[in-house]
Amino acid sequence: MTLTDKIAQLNIPVCLPQELLGDSTDPTGTVEHREAYVRGRTVVGTGAGKFRLGPGGGFFGLVNQTLSGSVEVPHTLTPREQAEQHNRLQRLARDTRLGIPLLEISEGTHGSVGPGSTIFPEGLALGATFDPELIGQVYAAVAREARAVGIHALSTITAELNRDPRYGRGIWAFSEDPYLTAAFVGALVPAMQGAGGGLTSDESVVTSLVTFPMESPNVGGLETSSIEIGERAFRQTHLEPWRVGFAEAGALMTEASEQTIDGLVVHGSRKYLTDLLRDELCFDGVVIGNDLRSLIREHVAATAQEAAGLGMRAGVDISLAWDEIYLDQLAAAVREGRVDEALLDRAVRRVLTLKERLGLFENPYVDAARAKRVVNCAPHQALALRVARESMVLLKNENGLLPLAADRVRTVALIGPNADDELNLLGEYNAYPALHETPSIREALTRLLGDRVRLRYERGCTVTGTDTSGFAAARAAARDADVAVVVVGEQTSGGYFSPHRTDGELKDTASLALTGVQQQLLEEVHATGTPTVAVVVTGRALALPWATEHLPALLVAWLPGEAGGRAVAETLFGRTEPTGRLPVTFPRDVGQLPLTYDQKHTRADADAYIDMPATPLHAFGSGRGYTTFRYSGIRLDDTHITQDGRTRLHVDITNTGRRAGTEVVQLYVTDDQASVSLPRIRLRGVAKRQVEAGERVTVSFPVVAARDLTLVDERLRTVVEPGTFTLTIGSASDHLHQRISLTVS
Repeated sequence: MTLTDKIAQLNIPVCLPQELLGDSTDPTGTVEHREAYVRGRTVVGTGAGKFRLGPGGGFFGLVNQTLSGSVEVPHTLTPREQAEQHNRLQRLARDTRLGIPLLEISEGTHGSVGPGSTIFPEGLALGATFDPELIGQVYAAVAREARAVGIHALSTITAELNRDPRYGRGIWAFSEDPYLTAAFVGALVPAMQGAGGGLTSDESVVTSLVTFPMESPNVGGLETSSIEIGERAFRQTHLEPWRVGFAEAGALMTEASEQTIDGLVVHGSRKYLTDLLRDELCFDGVVIGNDLRSLIREHVAATAQEAAGLGMRAGVDISLAWDEIYLDQLAAAVREGRVDEALLDRAVRRVLTLKERLGLFENPYVDAARAKRVVNCAPHQALALRVARESMVLLKNENGLLPLAADRVRTVALIGPNADDELNLLGEYNAYPALHETPSIREALTRLLGDRVRLRYERGCTVTGTDTSGFAAARAAARDADVAVVVVGEQTSGGYFSPHRTDGELKDTASLALTGVQQQLLEEVHATGTPTVAVVVTGRALALPWATEHLPALLVAWLPGEAGGRAVAETLFGRTEPTGRLPVTFPRDVGQLPLTYDQKHTRADADAYIDMPATPLHAFGSGRGYTTFRYSGIRLDDTHITQDGRTRLHVDITNTGRRAGTEVVQLYVTDDQASVSLPRIRLRGVAKRQVEAGERVTVSFPVVAARDLTLVDERLRTVVEPGTFTLTIGSASDHLHQRISLTVS
């Protein structure tokens, strides 16, 4: 391979660079643009650094023609056409001098972004299921659909924690809790990479976990602001999902964080990208860089060529940014001896090895007819509906207002900016356009209720505007109804560049209150005296103190995906039970941040602020269904174990209500006395159980000392210290029902 050939393999551009598009209305370029890149006829650089790029290494996001709705394109490719497009490009690649196949990467935070793909619930909605096995099924389906159209790796699969709701990219993350996030990651990686018999299977893709080692909590909750966290705190709280994802599950791709952590710019940090990632966590895959320019912004590198050397030495293998740093400047640095060509060879070898593992040298093509059959097939639609149903979190239900009874409710006033907006249910980085039905809450309620219940709809206001002219009609609709359902929350539709989005990448916020005049709308409807249910469509934890105090019912619907409208409708009318639980803490006010459930003892026991309690508005793990449960009979198989031992905990739960229901039983651990300060409680087990009315069942948890009772000591060693531990069973982090002591020696 020539130097130009090698450089080409390390550049997999996010679509195609703007300077190549000419008059193209498609951000992925014209057919001619793409084919020239694959053949090695793309000229990059300027002046003395100008050179022809060797046959291209692949594309990132080629199927995302519209940038998830940011731009309109003349013709949206169907799944079959996406597969045919990838096949054409692979044939061109095979006909080049070296015949190296393309590596096609795309986004996959909650489904492939190829139009027509199944749009599953996103981020915290998936986390709210508290069901790792179910999440594994979701990502197996996502992998199946992606590989069917010719995609080999999916990125934006988030292994980092959601510890600051202000941060827009937190929309991708599952939970604030390391145990729960690690459980999800441990389920989804093998589901994606091993489905159907390994990476060569037509049902598997490489999992790209993001963003290593972390991008949050950052200063002020602002994207690209620095992270100021100590090594022990990082290892105690943030490392577990990465250890599970890489060392145990074997994920083969990751994106380097764009942040500076404790003064180290991650894109140039050997400590993070080699010592920690490869040597300690046994990572054996490819590292993607998307912001090598951060080295220049932070004044760590003076020139693009210097940044290229820092990135190479740190361990960045692929650049998505189509930046001179890994193009002509990297080539110049190698030619001039500033970067050892052996480092370049190392990165190229990693990329080629991944292509070999995927079986692309033997068969880079896909069956276009299969793509049509697989993408958004009936089983995947059913799975999207199941997950949406299980993600619903009911936070308040005063006097049993929910579920509504169709035989007792004659008229429902459906109000709010998200009541009839199906796009805001779909989340960020979704398959746009969907090419299949994604009904709004209004449409779903209309189908569910038919002629039995009159549904009167009024929008009332927009998500972000200040226009209150629709309030009068909303009040009239509420006064004329037996119950009012007001659907408020966030706006994620409009694509990456939309100025109206309130959540997602580049959409950080300094306030967690409802935007625009949405709270005023809630107040106006409530003032009519009609019982009012608030449904909140959101990708982050919001501060909802007024709604919590004044409204009888509060349902968090998250970003529930293509079947979210139906899931909300069925939950409101009791066709399904809300079994979701909060995977993050909901604060009373943004001024409480940072606020997670796993606080140290002194913060957990702190006095109130002068203007509000110090406690959360809604605690981690909270949520209720349509029945009640009693806990009893906690016991351990062994109450005394060694530091490398294990035991099992058992507890009985009884359904004390009149209908069957599902309880999410949560196991928390407290180290009674340790050598370092630890959280008061830490989640170490979850179990979902469906129980018939009046039935009692036993729920059991394994307790493994080396997994569940560890701490990071003063010398940064992960150890189990002898002593006593309190094991607590609860239905939420602030509702702990049974406890027992365990001794470790």
